[in-house]
Amino acid sequence: MREEDTPLSAYEFQWPIHKVAIIGAGAGGLIAYREFARMGYQIRLFERDSMPGGNWHYTEDETPPDAPIPNGPSYEADFRPHLPPENVLLPFEQIFEGVEEQMVLEVKRDHRSPKPIWNGLNATGPKFRELPWPEHTPIDINRSHLERYVRAFASFHSLNSNDNNPNISYNTRVERVSKRYNIQSQKETGWTLLLRQFIQTGNNSYKIRWWEEEFDAIVVASGRFNAPNTPLIPGLEQWAQFFPHHITHSRQYRRPDEFNNQSVLIIGGSVSGTEIAEELNGVARKVFLSVRSSEESIHTAPRKMHLSRVPENVSMIPEIKSFHPLPDSGQGIQAGILELFNGSSLKGFDRIILATGYRYSFPFFPQYTNILLRPNETVPIETGRPQPLITDGTHIRSLHLSLFYIEEPTIGFINMNTGIETFLYSEFTTSALAKVWAGQAKLPSAKQMWDIHWQHVNLNSTDGGYRRGFMALGAEKQAAMIRYLVGWLNQEAVKYGGHQVDEMPFLFARLRMLTLSCPFHSSIFHQIGARPFLFRLTPCCCGLTCQLSISQSIPDFPILGRRSVSGLSWWL
Repeated sequence: MREEDTPLSAYEFQWPIHKVAIIGAGAGGLIAYREFARMGYQIRLFERDSMPGGNWHYTEDETPPDAPIPNGPSYEADFRPHLPPENVLLPFEQIFEGVEEQMVLEVKRDHRSPKPIWNGLNATGPKFRELPWPEHTPIDINRSHLERYVRAFASFHSLNSNDNNPNISYNTRVERVSKRYNIQSQKETGWTLLLRQFIQTGNNSYKIRWWEEEFDAIVVASGRFNAPNTPLIPGLEQWAQFFPHHITHSRQYRRPDEFNNQSVLIIGGSVSGTEIAEELNGVARKVFLSVRSSEESIHTAPRKMHLSRVPENVSMIPEIKSFHPLPDSGQGIQAGILELFNGSSLKGFDRIILATGYRYSFPFFPQYTNILLRPNETVPIETGRPQPLITDGTHIRSLHLSLFYIEEPTIGFINMNTGIETFLYSEFTTSALAKVWAGQAKLPSAKQMWDIHWQHVNLNSTDGGYRRGFMALGAEKQAAMIRYLVGWLNQEAVKYGGHQVDEMPFLFARLRMLTLSCPFHSSIFHQIGARPFLFRLTPCCCGLTCQLSISQSIPDFPILGRRSVSGLSWWL
């Protein structure tokens, strides 16, 4: 979908957008539904699980299968699309009877995919803005409370699995997304989703139903935790083949009891690795935590925070260089020797947990996945083929504002950045998608969006350009991005109509220094007034009015308010 580009033109969609598909009923998908419903769209929400909640749907007796070692191809996440038999008319059903009960449960598991959370997992107060937690709620909230909280939000909007809302389809997985064309003119007119639903009809029976639905735009809110990442360490594959149940990914962890009195090695020093190490302490006989000596700079501060929680009697060890060949599998995994990058060796482990994160993968978009491109290669323009979304799975490419697929801006993504508060951030990103598709805000031309994107890639070139961490924001960039979105959308609402996006409470923080900058570029603007502060914002190289970046807080210095003056001057 390409429009004629002029230096200051806005993107023009090739068809009106009225009917929107939302993939995923986690926090982002539920907020997207609320926002699109508020603006009068026709909506269908598809969730592969049996209830809303996304990652916060915990299952005690159902865990994901073993992660592939080495990684599977990036066009597969935790499933390979299961298409209907060739040449059948849709809708089509297959009925399976007389099936062993365990097989029925495995088919159900593979369809819905159990989520990567454990019983003792806590989170620090994520919340929906219209559903505040009660007073005296602890800062750390257990996953069981969060699961019920998200379901309460879904019920508030009639989206729970027992609400019988015809606009939401549970146990339904999106297998494929393809272009839709006008039969006569052959012009693009939208998207067709091929859908697969699992229906259990008894302990020993189930059926699979396939059908298609047509949409004008698609919101991808399927999350970042669908394709487990396993490290490429020499020898690990052989160990996993000999002892598959002794080497697991952190997504399979549920309770510490199963590691009682065992020697456990955890590989990975981020959230899952450090918190599992903390939980195993005192249950396992010994816990080792392998942490790389250097990480991408964007993760340094959070990593230090996570590592600070690790108990002192957890042994921190350097990065693993290799797993030595096993002398005899009959001796057990305890006989295996691993070598560290500092030259030392260790052995005697009963269990190994790979807390090594996840890769990006969208199996329903094979046409926008290109596994042949190396990290910073791009598709030559002269080929006429689209720039992909996914290559090696370490990042998502070709997005404007990490939201709109530049090649096809009727595809939008929610909560794909790392280092964000997903409940909070999706409030603003879903508003951006809904307003742009309704014509209440304008995107730059495709050429301008690509220019902005390549500048963003080049700013990251010192750290590797496209790489793991390319999608990372962190608290400061998240705040800058929220302010950018609020300012842009409200400025556009003055021109094109529509509601104003609510200001965020944290904008009334206590501050000492105010810096003006574009969240994507190095452009810095200057303060031109005293207190109350008046700033003059001029268009940045991205062609848009850039917003405030705020830092260095101290007590007794409140921001008094903020107003837009012709989209250029801001009072605080």
